[in-house]
Amino acid sequence: MTEEPTSNKPPESMPKLSEPSAISPRWRASTKRIVVVILLLLAFLAIFRIRSFLIPLILSIVIAYILLPAVEFLRNRTGLSKNLSIAIVYLLIVAILIAIPALTIPQLITQTNNLITNTPEYIQELGSYFNAPLAALGFAEALEDIPFGDISQDLGANLIEIIKAVGPQGFSLFGSLATRTLSTLGWFAIIVIISFYFVKDHKSFWNTAVRMTPSAYQADVRRLGSEISGVWNAFLRGQLILGIVIFLVTFITALAIGLPNALILALIAGVLEFIPNIGPALAAIPAVLVAIFQSEASWLGSIVGPIWFALIVIALYALIQRVENMVLVPRIIGRSLNLHPLIVFVGALVGASVAGVFGIMLAAPLLASAKLILLYVYRKLLDLPPFE
Repeated sequence: MTEEPTSNKPPESMPKLSEPSAISPRWRASTKRIVVVILLLLAFLAIFRIRSFLIPLILSIVIAYILLPAVEFLRNRTGLSKNLSIAIVYLLIVAILIAIPALTIPQLITQTNNLITNTPEYIQELGSYFNAPLAALGFAEALEDIPFGDISQDLGANLIEIIKAVGPQGFSLFGSLATRTLSTLGWFAIIVIISFYFVKDHKSFWNTAVRMTPSAYQADVRRLGSEISGVWNAFLRGQLILGIVIFLVTFITALAIGLPNALILALIAGVLEFIPNIGPALAAIPAVLVAIFQSEASWLGSIVGPIWFALIVIALYALIQRVENMVLVPRIIGRSLNLHPLIVFVGALVGASVAGVFGIMLAAPLLASAKLILLYVYRKLLDLPPFE
């Protein structure tokens, strides 16, 4: 009688060994909330600890965003590699940053010193400019009872003391900044390195950020990011172009009419272009003061007199701003910011208190970006389509 071969398979009734679960259990809603709160607290703590590094980091991102089109243009036109294109663009920018101050700083110091030196004398003559227009209108008798002379002398004395105090402090500040060149160069090198990697790997950074969001919101994040990118694109690159154009136009116009301190006035006009709506008006103030107090230094001012010369300067600045708003702004910037001038002005004041000149320059795009985010949140809260 032959025996049947024994099978190695366990009988059906034998219990199977339990296998480890391939999927970990889902977190409860309360656990998710606790984790989110902890992560937010850690993020705020990290931001607080590295707050001194935030401005260089933001500046690196801004520089990378400005230089990205130049890199892409050079790469597409020449066929060079991306890294080599980035290196060429950065070398050109560094050369420009070294050349411009070397050519303009001596003239700027001379013109600034001229303004500080001559302003006290002009302030003492301010009373005559108050008396002459009122006397011409028939208020000569009423003017006799008003001590314009004493008022102008007191005002002039106070302003002279302020200028005497601020002037040397301004030059000593310039000197202290010059002595910190090594520290500045160190930060400059850090900013260049960080911005280099942002230009090189910006797409991977953005795709990683999108993948970290829930899948249901990734389309909204991409759309919102595209709109915010449009705002910063219009502002940074557009305002940079506008600033250069306004600087050149103002400089040529000031030279044509013989307005003193043309270089520093044009530089002020170009820089203040980064404050939309309010900046051009602010840039006209020092030009008008120079036209009044230094009219004799201009061939046109010596002919028409200080009052008419100041009115001509106001008209020219208004004409430049009008042409800018009608021709340049629609083609370069469009209506991407679409902010009320009062909001921009208040934002510039807040930005100045937080980050100085850097805060003033970036107040407008930050407000426009916050507006887009808040509008998205508002529409989601009301169950409206998130985008128009």
